[in-house]
Amino acid sequence: MFRQLIKQPNIRGIAAGAVATGEIPTNGTHYGTYLRCLSAAGVPLTRAEIIADIGDIVVRINGEQIVEASSTFLLDLQKYYGDSDGAGNVDGIIPINWARRLFATDAERALFALGMADVNSFTIDVKILGVAVLSSIEVLSAVTPENRKLGQHVRIARFPQNLAAAGVQEISTLPKEGDTVGYMALHVSYPVGTLTKATVKVNNTNIIEDVDHNLNQVVLADNKRTAQAAYMHLDFGCSNDLAGFLPMAGVKDFRQQLTFTVLPGNYNIYAERIFGLSVK
Repeated sequence: MFRQLIKQPNIRGIAAGAVATGEIPTNGTHYGTYLRCLSAAGVPLTRAEIIADIGDIVVRINGEQIVEASSTFLLDLQKYYGDSDGAGNVDGIIPINWARRLFATDAERALFALGMADVNSFTIDVKILGVAVLSSIEVLSAVTPENRKLGQHVRIARFPQNLAAAGVQEISTLPKEGDTVGYMALHVSYPVGTLTKATVKVNNTNIIEDVDHNLNQVVLADNKRTAQAAYMHLDFGCSNDLAGFLPMAGVKDFRQQLTFTVLPGNYNIYAERIFGLSVK
């Protein structure tokens, strides 16, 4: 179906230290939301300028949080999925893609677009770190007139971690959420420290075992992913098909073992998860 690319109301309340807010009309079906970050002269900000002036971004549907991520992570996520096809970062744009570009056909990608038929509110909060360059944030939507419910969709969540000494950290606190949720990928983001390998266990069975950066980079590149600096990407969806995720149905124990040879202190695990899976 033909997709319109239309301008929505601007993010309002931009000031250093403020949380600026945008409200997106709840009509049609949304395939992507794009934040266009501009200077007072209307010049798109560079990646470095965006990161300096914009912090966390939170998206809510009907008041429920479906995205929590820094501007840095959203830009890195675009590069992770897009660099291999020449669709990485461009000046001024923070993309939030609802339809998932990794699938082979548009029909498959469209399954994850956000239907608005049962949505009453669609909001974006943007933490403004500074206004050294930033003056305005425009919002644009890739949208069709389809009238469908929210349904199956991808959420991005951040799970803060801390490790105060080098060694193996075992994490068992990431939520399983229930039978209608599946994990697509975990992105371990560590601005400092040295992460050398990772293991993922499900019900005490290793599904990713002692993967280091070199092996991970080869596997990711084979599946049109581009590893980003200061991340370990644990991608369950490298098959690039609709079954390419880790379902939580029947999972009693879900844990990750991360080996750091230099302590990271505070770091984050970002999870891409599918919500609204059918339970048969």
